[in-house]
Amino acid sequence: MKEQDIDDRMKDVLEKLSEKELRMTPQRILISKTILAMVKNHSSLKEIYDETQKVLPRVGISTVYNTIKMLESLKIIDTFDIDGKMRIDQTFPHINIYCRNKDSIIDVDGQAIEEIKQVLSKYGINVDVKKILIDGKCNNY
Repeated sequence: MKEQDIDDRMKDVLEKLSEKELRMTPQRILISKTILAMVKNHSSLKEIYDETQKVLPRVGISTVYNTIKMLESLKIIDTFDIDGKMRIDQTFPHINIYCRNKDSIIDVDGQAIEEIKQVLSKYGINVDVKKILIDGKCNNY
């Protein structure tokens, strides 16, 4: 994410915290910026913690975790688990494909979700899906 985009998202975070009358410490601001910079990569809690340690060597992993959960509760980011590891994600509708053989995650356009919903509706199944996680092997990626 570009620096300007991160700054814009941080303004959104600060506004939402203010609305809920929650305090934002300088430490949480730096952690939040790190999370927002890493969200497109579907980073794990450990990866975010390691990156945060470069700027805030005294921060605990629980503070990073709590900041992730705070941003999730504010609907700034989403989270999901793969093999017991928490990953962060963007909030817009899309499909995450976990390439197990490469330990990477790629995003597929949210339009594919609409197509899946249409197919399911033909079977009388109506779902409100915003995210799908597919676990697979990616040979050409």
